[in-house]
Parts: sequence; structure tokens; C-alpha cells
Amino acid sequence: MNVAAVRVIPVRLRFAQPLRTARGEFTERASVLLELRDAAGAVGYGEAAPWPGFGTESVEEVEASLRAAEHLLLGASLQPGKWPTALANLLAGRPAARAAVQGALLDLDARRAGRTLSAHLAASAGSTCGEPLSRVPVNALLTARDAGALFREAVFAREAGYRAVKIKLGSDAVTSDVARLRAVREGIGPSIRLRGDANGAWSVRDALAALEAFAPFDLEYVEQPVAAPDIDGMAELRRQAAVPVAADESVASESGMLRLLAAGAADVVVLKPASLGGAGRALELASLARRAGMRVVFTHAFESAVGALHALHCAAAWGDAEGVHGSATAGLFEADVAAPPGCHDGYVAVPVGPGLGVTL
Repeated sequence: MNVAAVRVIPVRLRFAQPLRTARGEFTERASVLLELRDAAGAVGYGEAAPWPGFGTESVEEVEASLRAAEHLLLGASLQPGKWPTALANLLAGRPAARAAVQGALLDLDARRAGRTLSAHLAASAGSTCGEPLSRVPVNALLTARDAGALFREAVFAREAGYRAVKIKLGSDAVTSDVARLRAVREGIGPSIRLRGDANGAWSVRDALAALEAFAPFDLEYVEQPVAAPDIDGMAELRRQAAVPVAADESVASESGMLRLLAAGAADVVVLKPASLGGAGRALELASLARRAGMRVVFTHAFESAVGALHALHCAAAWGDAEGVHGSATAGLFEADVAAPPGCHDGYVAVPVGPGLGVTL
């Protein structure tokens, strides 16, 4: 396809509620959108969404890379994954910017082919993926801090039809996390999956103690109990911990993912296409994880509606109807660049139009 027009669009969105993690509190999200058009007016959108601690470049580096890429994209005849050497070299070591370029090309290619991005991805991946899903099961992210408010959120999530809920752990004492987990489990009942995310808050020793304390609440897994580079610590936890462990920040880069796979250091991998260079490569890495006996969860990186839709189509292309993914983003921001897909009965419907199914 020939690229006739290129637009680089910096974006800054304010969270509807501050996002509090073990790494601190965030009130806004900065990213960069990329719009590509062909001569017939078809358009494709990608998003570069770097995030602190996830091994990507900074948002300033992203914007500089994409603006430097404009002259290489404009007028070029390109296919997703088949780039000229100059463009590949420019984006080497720039996974967030690479995800934006790959995403925009994939979206444009899928629109030209007249099929959804998820179907386009699944067709490209071949036997790696199952039958694309028309709707993706998703978990609810519970954000309240005190146990009473968490209980009410949990009840609401149960009544709304969610099959899994997730809460942040590790920013307070373990005793506080225990009280919060107890409140959530009481609110959701015994059958809904309960997930935790510690964002690397603990040492291996402290993580073992924390997970032992969490065991009575039947957690499906706890994401990233120790720091991302500590692959050996993750492997030790997988062998010894009372709760299954998931890798998130540890697999935020391709090199980290390959190290973790070699060490067999997690029960579950949580993959963010935005930090892995795009959905195509994320699906390839998911296939490697499955062959290593690890379960796969796809999730967003708190992107705008554009990046969230890319993550949603990736999860749909994977085709695991029993998996529950982190693709519910409606209501994250006070205002978004487009309407994010809504969640009903614990599922997010995949847009049925060509490509991403959204136009800015």
C-alpha cells in the first residue's frame, strides 16, 4: 500500500480517578497517535503508549521517532512487518513507536481488505490463533483503597457479570492487603476469579510471606510480585509460592519475555502489545508462552481508545474463549480521543467494521 499522508498526534488524557500503584499515583496519560492514509482516503491508526518501568522509550523519544519517520513513511509502499531498512533501523529499540507504526499499517491494511483487525491478525498468524472472538471476556479493575468501598465495588462487578476482578497490591502493609482481599472475595463470592497486581513491590522473601497470607482468598494469580529484572526471583516464587505468579513488567520487553520463558519463571504472562512492538509480535510471543505451559492474558497499557482497541483486537485474534483479558477501558479517562468499546455482562464486543472499527 502507498502512504499518501502521515499525521503525528500527541495526546494527553486525564484519568477519571487517579491510578494508584506500587510505583506511585498517576493522574494523566501521555501518548502519541499515528494516522496513515492512502491515496484512496483509507485511514489506519496506531498509538505509541510508553509507560514508566515497562522498558519502553519515553513519550518525548516516541514523538521524536515518529516525526523522524514521517518522511520515510510518506509516499512509501509498505506492508505490515515489511519495512525498508532505514525505517527498521530508526525504530530499533523503540518498541512503543514501532507499535504505533505497525498498528497503523495493520489497521490500514485490514480496512483495505474489508475485514476486522482481529480477523486480519488471526489470518496472518495462521494456526497460532484460534477462531477470532466476537466478544472478549474481561476483568474488572477495582480501584477503591479501603475495604468497605472495595466490597461495594466487588458486589457491583459481580452483579455486572464480570468473570474476574483485579486489585492493586503492595502499596500498603500486607495486613491491609489481606483486609482488602477479604472484602473483595466476600463481595464477589467463591466462583469469580480474583487477581492481584503488585507491580514489583516486594523482595522474594516478602513476596513469599505475602502470597502465603493471601492463599485463603483463592487468587487466580498475583502479577509481578518482585521487580521486573528479577527473573530468578520469579522462578523461585513459581516453585515455592502458595499462589500462582504472573509476569507483567518482566515481559514488557521482548528480551524480558524471552528470558522469562527460558527460565520457566511464571504460571501466566500478561502481554501488552503496546510495549512489545505491536499485536503481531505479541501474538508470536503468546504462542511461545503457550508452548512453555504458561497461560496468556492480553491487556492494555492505559492507552487511549485507539491503543485499547488494538489490544482488544489482539485478544480477540488469540481466540481463547475461556481466557479473561484486561481489555475493559471504558470510563478510564475524563475524555478520550474516541468512544472506547463498552463492557456488557463482563464482555467487550469487538467492533464489526473494517480494521479497528473507529475513526477519529
